[in-house]
Amino acid sequence: ASGINAEYGWYQRRVREMLVLYGSETGNARELAEYLYRECVYRDLPVRLCEMNQVSVQHLQSHTLSLFVCSTTGDGEEPKNMKLFWRQLLSRHLSPQTFSGLNFSVLGLGDSSYAKFNYVAKRLFRRLEGLGGTPLYTVGLSDEQHPEGSEYQSYVWMGELFDKLGEHLQRQLTRSYRMLPPRYTFTFSKCQGEAGAEVAVKGEVTTQEDSNKMDNGDTVGRETSKDKPFNSVMLDKRRLTSDEHFQDVRLVEFDITGSGIQYKPGDVVWIYPRNCSEDVLEAANLLSLNLDSTVEFTSVPPTLLPKSLTIRDLLTEYLDIASIPSRLFFEICLNFATDELEKEKFEDFISLLGREELYSYVSRPRRTILEVLGDFHSVRANLDMRYLFDFIPFIKPRGFSIASAQCVNRDRLDICMAVVKYRTVMKKERIGLCSNYLANLPLKSCVKLFAEAGSFKFPTDRPIIMVGPGTGCAPFRSLIQSRANTSQQLILFFGCRSEHQDYFFRSEWEHMTNLQVITAFSRDQEMKIYVQHRIVEHGALVWSALEQGAVFCVAGNSKNMPFQVKDALIRISCDHGKLSQNESEKYVESLVRNRLYQTETW
Repeated sequence: ASGINAEYGWYQRRVREMLVLYGSETGNARELAEYLYRECVYRDLPVRLCEMNQVSVQHLQSHTLSLFVCSTTGDGEEPKNMKLFWRQLLSRHLSPQTFSGLNFSVLGLGDSSYAKFNYVAKRLFRRLEGLGGTPLYTVGLSDEQHPEGSEYQSYVWMGELFDKLGEHLQRQLTRSYRMLPPRYTFTFSKCQGEAGAEVAVKGEVTTQEDSNKMDNGDTVGRETSKDKPFNSVMLDKRRLTSDEHFQDVRLVEFDITGSGIQYKPGDVVWIYPRNCSEDVLEAANLLSLNLDSTVEFTSVPPTLLPKSLTIRDLLTEYLDIASIPSRLFFEICLNFATDELEKEKFEDFISLLGREELYSYVSRPRRTILEVLGDFHSVRANLDMRYLFDFIPFIKPRGFSIASAQCVNRDRLDICMAVVKYRTVMKKERIGLCSNYLANLPLKSCVKLFAEAGSFKFPTDRPIIMVGPGTGCAPFRSLIQSRANTSQQLILFFGCRSEHQDYFFRSEWEHMTNLQVITAFSRDQEMKIYVQHRIVEHGALVWSALEQGAVFCVAGNSKNMPFQVKDALIRISCDHGKLSQNESEKYVESLVRNRLYQTETW
């Protein structure tokens, strides 16, 4: 947060009146907080941006206005850079009048496929209100499952918030847009013309031999982190689906020797992908950049970036040039449009009235930043490269459930990965950045990764019911391996399209005495059968395990499956528990509250 505040320091030197505080795990909440910060600046509101852990209760008491943006991680947990702040708020020594002079509101980012949807934002709102704070506006609950995306809901909430804020301040908050200073300051040599096309992109990868030359020694004996990933070596990427199957699913194995990484079943590994050489070359051409030029930061460089690096490395490893552009991208690019038609189009895109047009142009076809730049010539021709780090975001690490048990091999880590490729109205096929990066990477290449605790908490003293269709079985493979030599009852509901095309790990599971696998092959018969159908069919087994205190765990696609599985569990409670519909719903909710019903969906 210090970087962006330093850019707008003249606002900080005014009377400190408002704080924009964020708790963010993957960076999405931070980006929205930065957007909210900019909107405050455009309305001439004195404002400061920082993460919640940088603020104490005493500091917050000295402000009259504070806006909070936070995500909910895992199964209702707060982000790491919010935990210290949250612990302060939970102190028993705080009185009900602690924040009697504070006016506040909260914007939450969540996923409604989780039982504890936006749980952190709701709790924060209630706690601040319980400590005497006065809500400026109702809590905002953005949903990843919304058809137009959580971003749209957030922008609508912000617009309504500023209306309420104007009423509170008793003045009209007129939005006066202006170009703010660039996020970072740096220098590099810009080539003449489209010199990017003159430099062939070599598509270099880091190999195991190169890795031995890297300084990984400082990672031994300590945990890796987002800011200090480990250079692992990819040992294998075996295909799990049959060759004729339409979907390519891989079991990818990494060597983590010397990393200090310690993981358990249910944990998550985060992987930093790279852009493909074709996209790097296209970006260099569109932006008229020489790939062999060197970027030299004159300010503190962004996290993970060295003080100096080539344009090639910057575009390959750090900038998300193939991502879907945000509203902020269009807002910045509007400043460089000289063609009147292009300028009008960008103005429509960034207005709330133009949200459907923006959705149709960007989100629905999954149009990338590179493709947008290709469509708007005057913007491309006049872009000020000082804003390179403002209109192109950084590559975020992608999370995967760990699919191996460290008790089997302490220096190995597996993931189960579907290679994402699909078609939209766009001529070029859409691909998942990380999955295709790994699928095309040569074996023995280095991959940056770090591990973190996941949301699943698997007990050892009671049965575990697992529902994991497709790659959702990954965390359960880790659990099954770790409990192979125990008598703990394990029940797995596994779903896929066909027994002979995508039944992962069948040979591993068939010989386990404490594991019962119940399969649902959706396309092997005329009527489609899914895991929720099998759960109902085996209702007596499920209910018996629940009566013994079983933990019910669900992992996989977040669209419909989690809701349908929950409905199946409610039905079982009616049929086998002899509960009414209302009692069954309350029973399942009690399982959620007591962490006997856990989900990890994506």
